[in-house]
Amino acid sequence: MTTPRTRARNKRGEGAQLREEIVSAAGKLLDGGDPQSVTLRAVAREAGISAPSIYAHFPDLDSILLVVSQRAFAALEQELTRPDDADPAARLRAISAAYLAFAERQPHRYALMFGAVWDASQARDRAPALADDLAVLGMGAFDVFHRTLTECVAKGLSTSADPFADATALWVGLHGYAQLQVATPLFPWPPHLWDSLVDRLALLA
Repeated sequence: MTTPRTRARNKRGEGAQLREEIVSAAGKLLDGGDPQSVTLRAVAREAGISAPSIYAHFPDLDSILLVVSQRAFAALEQELTRPDDADPAARLRAISAAYLAFAERQPHRYALMFGAVWDASQARDRAPALADDLAVLGMGAFDVFHRTLTECVAKGLSTSADPFADATALWVGLHGYAQLQVATPLFPWPPHLWDSLVDRLALLA
């Protein structure tokens, strides 16, 4: 049986620190690899507080997981960003490689981000106040793909007639590849298959 971590009472004005500790506790539990363990009671125990103390900062578990997911997407977006002076086609390939590396390195956060752990649509139904934040969740990371493919088109490096749709197709392809590699590790995956995915789905010339 795990002994709950004790925590000193916050001084006046330190509520923001406790909010951070709650989010950090949820992330730590998630990274432990057992999604079922991420409950309000478990988060409170990990943060060293009583469960009712959470409600001063978050109304429910969905609100906590939204913040964890937002931060994971922000980290992904940062890793996808590349210098604009690079050739956009080469940049798109580098972005795709970075995306797959993130999925491999952060499997539990990635699962949260894409619905394997937490269903954002159900969260929206349970808590309509989260709808606006949920509607834009992950769009910053997607925009990196969209902008870069649009640059490829502008420079004649892609024949895409609809960069938004083709950037979406590329994201779908990369996500499927990342998931299938985990689900079927014994499959004889061709080396650098993702290069072919990028070229075909982004219609690179």
